[in-house]
Amino acid sequence: MASESSSAVLELNDADAEDTEATTVTDDAHEGVPLIMEHGYDIAVKVDAPMKQLSTLETFVTYRVRCVCARWPTPPYVRRRYNHFKVLHRRLSTSHPLLAPPPLPPLHSARQQLDRYSPSFVALRTCALNAFLERVAKHPILTHSEDFRIFLTTPDDELEKVFKSENSALNLWGFSSALYGSGETKTTNGPRVKDPEFTSAADYLQSLQQKLSTLCSLTTKLHKSSLALSTEYTAMKRACDAWTSQSSGLTARGTAGCAAGAARAGGAGGGPGGRPPLQSRALLPLLAAYAAAHVQKISQRDQIHAAYVAGTNTTDDLHNRLEQASEALRSELSDWIPKTRSEIKALL
Repeated sequence: MASESSSAVLELNDADAEDTEATTVTDDAHEGVPLIMEHGYDIAVKVDAPMKQLSTLETFVTYRVRCVCARWPTPPYVRRRYNHFKVLHRRLSTSHPLLAPPPLPPLHSARQQLDRYSPSFVALRTCALNAFLERVAKHPILTHSEDFRIFLTTPDDELEKVFKSENSALNLWGFSSALYGSGETKTTNGPRVKDPEFTSAADYLQSLQQKLSTLCSLTTKLHKSSLALSTEYTAMKRACDAWTSQSSGLTARGTAGCAAGAARAGGAGGGPGGRPPLQSRALLPLLAAYAAAHVQKISQRDQIHAAYVAGTNTTDDLHNRLEQASEALRSELSDWIPKTRSEIKALL
């Protein structure tokens, strides 16, 4: 994909990178850790090796996507941009309207505009994109999507052509009929009917989202403060080293010990607690967004329920859609909630 349009491929390694645990940036010649399918799954995916690429019109980052699957043959790897992940997410949302696809990491903010190619930002996004693709691969329904297969197996040049041509994209990345069609009747003054089962689920998800959002803000503040403290320890080490070079005897040994202690403290993340792990900072916002997406699906289901009770549609089509939406939510939440609890425990 990038070989024809790129004038240079730049590695994102940086000796001064603030994330010591950032994903190692390699070229495609490095195969990376072999993929092994977990017990109970017939597919394994991995997003790694981000590369900054330059073309005559733009600068962008591509990510290596590797996959092993027992259902269909896969190439050794493909390279995808963030925009390609957005296309996949949109296709999954359209072809499976009753389900909440795993969320993507958000676009960089205006403040991050100048730092979007920094090693720390790219490492964070790589981790989040890998989590997104793993969740799709382990989803009982989305993993069998034709859109997902096309994303993982289509050669780079062909996918780029598909992405640039909307008509071709619609032909290749086929849409299935949306169960939440445009003709859906939305009641504004009808009865406000809520199912206790889904009301309690929505309350739980909203509470979970609030708690995860609080954790996100706390980890962000802890990371920033630990970086600032680490910078102070580094400055302290330099001052002690300079003092040691100009002293002798007990004074020199004392300042050398202070320098060694500052180096250890700075390397540990600026304090006893250390820095929040990269995975926590990457995955907690995604889990909060995922909980919000499920709340939105429950709201859509409640709209269908209200329209059905109001009697605005006497056909069986509305009743069938209500049953489909309810069963899809039950199945989705029964699978998602236990996995999410285990993931949160692992992160914390």
